[in-house]
Amino acid sequence: MSSIPDPEARPPLQEQAAFQGTEQPAEQASTPPNGLTPEEIEADRRSALTTLLIVAGVAAVMLYMGYGRAIAAFLVTLGILVFVHEWGHYQFARWSGMKVNRFGIGFPPWIFTRHYKGIDYSLGALPIGGMVDIAGLGSEEEMVGTIKGAELIVRPSRPDVPHGKRQFQDASLGWRFMTLFAGPMMNFIFAIVMYISVFSLSGVPDIASTNKVDSVSAGDPAAAAGIKAGDYIIGINNVDTTDTEQLTKLIRSSGGKPVIVKIKRGSQVLQKTLTPVFKELAKLSGEGTERAPAIGIRFYADPEKVHFHKVGLLTAIDLGWRQAIGISTQILRLVGRAATFRLSSDERKDVGGPVKIAQAAGEVAKQGWQASALFAAGLSVNLGLLNLLPLPALDGGRILFLGYELVARRPLDPKKESLVHMAGMVMLLAFMLFITVRDVLPWLTEHLGKVFKV
Repeated sequence: MSSIPDPEARPPLQEQAAFQGTEQPAEQASTPPNGLTPEEIEADRRSALTTLLIVAGVAAVMLYMGYGRAIAAFLVTLGILVFVHEWGHYQFARWSGMKVNRFGIGFPPWIFTRHYKGIDYSLGALPIGGMVDIAGLGSEEEMVGTIKGAELIVRPSRPDVPHGKRQFQDASLGWRFMTLFAGPMMNFIFAIVMYISVFSLSGVPDIASTNKVDSVSAGDPAAAAGIKAGDYIIGINNVDTTDTEQLTKLIRSSGGKPVIVKIKRGSQVLQKTLTPVFKELAKLSGEGTERAPAIGIRFYADPEKVHFHKVGLLTAIDLGWRQAIGISTQILRLVGRAATFRLSSDERKDVGGPVKIAQAAGEVAKQGWQASALFAAGLSVNLGLLNLLPLPALDGGRILFLGYELVARRPLDPKKESLVHMAGMVMLLAFMLFITVRDVLPWLTEHLGKVFKV
């Protein structure tokens, strides 16, 4: 990879003057900074109004249903993480001398834009996601769509600067890599800072688990033996205890031999004999994983019973770094299992889209600033890692094309790369739609069932 140039380096003075507009012909003086015609500006305004009305309608329904806290917590958390991510791209693009056309939070149509020093700073009507528009990042023939009611207006994006000036492709390979990598990198840095802040100011949280069964993995020994969610485990192998740590140790010390599990279900006390199976589990110390016997249950953790253990600053820094690495490892392992179709039923339940994340954000918001900060940190790691996946339209996919350029000594045809990214975006949107429908469907079925029963 080529070396990264001096961050303070700027285009030659004659090139800078060309972008200040001082040499433009008089007839171009009335052209808006964003280059749109009055008709296109009016269409964008109508699109923004239509989208805002739709978003407001959805928000009103969610508020009526009692999800106001969840929506607010989700949008605030997501907005912060998106800003951090996009700021990384934006800052490195400017350091490299690339021309940045727009820094936007949310998705178009834009409801607010301020033009400052050659850059549009915008707020989108759709409060999810964000973007940094860098000149040349994508083919000039790439199409840009604007929603106008139910109609889709499509127009070609216009080249802002000529080749050899300040386009993305004209920067060195090192600067292009850092500009793409900077978004996920900032997400990791943000997460580590959040972990260290909570651990140093409040301490390390310890959420007390109860002996209540929260979920049972389909196909595992507990499910086969008839243990259900809501049961209480009150003993293992004639050792009566409700301490979850001791219960876990008793199961793991079985060596895979049959164990007798005593459960309480309502007023009944039952005994189930089952044989644990070996799984990759987190060590009881909390550091790393190991293969150990398990029966396929998850205990209910009571979020209201959180205890913070005070630690020093150096310990907080060490734990913050380790926590970020640990979360990253878990996410990568989950992605690997999903890619090979080996997700367990519990893992499939844990995978969710914006709806599940919003629900979780609302619950976490009730537990104090520490829980919200830790949730934001975990979500930030998630966002950074997922963006690094080598998939088209993601940062990792674009970095993959830089790898091709490094090996082949020439870039891929921009038109072909643009088509690949557009296809990838369509597939990602389809996947997000599928996840969202899957998250909403159980709730919808439940509430429609109540309506029809009435």
